[in-house]
Amino acid sequence: MPVSRVSALGFYDTRTVTAFGFVDETFTDTTTYVQPSGFSAATNIGAVTATTNSPSLPSLSATINLGTVTPVGGATELPLTGVSATTAIGVAELVTPMTNIKIGSTTLTEIHVGGTRIYKAYAGPNLVWYQSQRTTQYRGSTSTQVGGTRRPGPLNIYYRRHVIGFTYTASELGSFGLISGSVISKLRWYAENPIGSSYSPLPNYMIRMMHISNGTISTNPTNLGSLSSSDDTNVKTFHNYDATASGYHEMTLDNNFTYNGSDAIGFIFAWGQNPTNYQSDGVSRLMPDGIVWATRTDTAGTYYVTDLASSGYTTANLTSSTNAQGRPVIEMYTT
Repeated sequence: MPVSRVSALGFYDTRTVTAFGFVDETFTDTTTYVQPSGFSAATNIGAVTATTNSPSLPSLSATINLGTVTPVGGATELPLTGVSATTAIGVAELVTPMTNIKIGSTTLTEIHVGGTRIYKAYAGPNLVWYQSQRTTQYRGSTSTQVGGTRRPGPLNIYYRRHVIGFTYTASELGSFGLISGSVISKLRWYAENPIGSSYSPLPNYMIRMMHISNGTISTNPTNLGSLSSSDDTNVKTFHNYDATASGYHEMTLDNNFTYNGSDAIGFIFAWGQNPTNYQSDGVSRLMPDGIVWATRTDTAGTYYVTDLASSGYTTANLTSSTNAQGRPVIEMYTT
């Protein structure tokens, strides 16, 4: 180590000093040298000093070119604020920081809290997480295939009253963008061919939703067999459904349904005998595969969501090729 000039040596005179010397030690340079790259400056960045922990850039004087800034996670924009060419670069902000989340791993790229995706903005010993609010919107199949006039669906009255059931699988729900904690508060379907006013409303209209473990595109939610269900919820209770409008028919649910992120969802629709008579109308959009299960009749009375839908309607048992699709397209409004 460096030694200052010695002008004198003295010893406390209680012992006899017989020798005095120094031990040679090998000097090891432990300085970490940092080579900055990609700087573009009008003048000079000055000397670069480094320690074993972090670089120090004294006398920084430059007009700095930041280059390309890459967004983190699912962020679509990374605005830079506080940039000053003569002082400091400032802070790059994604969105509002969330201070109430702690993660014990530096390898994750995102977490989910309810219907919100949260992306990691910085990977290091001190994790910083930022919230990117998930857009609230309808989620579901984009199929625009049109079923035939005799195809069971949410407003079909080829028979005057129905109970119908069908299932969306967990993989389908994931492809629609539903995640664990997604809260479904509305449903809608598209009426390609609505029913006439003298046949409407459909009385005692009701909808039930449920989680089904291992549910498939062919599962009958009214008769599950060896499969189990949970969270059976009457999301829409008895009401009169006016089915005469063209385009989307939307229903705000009486009881929201929260998706668990891992199971299939079963849907059951049921209603009572509509007024006047049956009609070869009430056509909606359908999925290209799977089975819709139905029990239907023209007789007076009401079907309930607790009744069985016993007939499976697939390509094989339909009366025409125009009916050769599967389950109804039901879009789900989630937060």
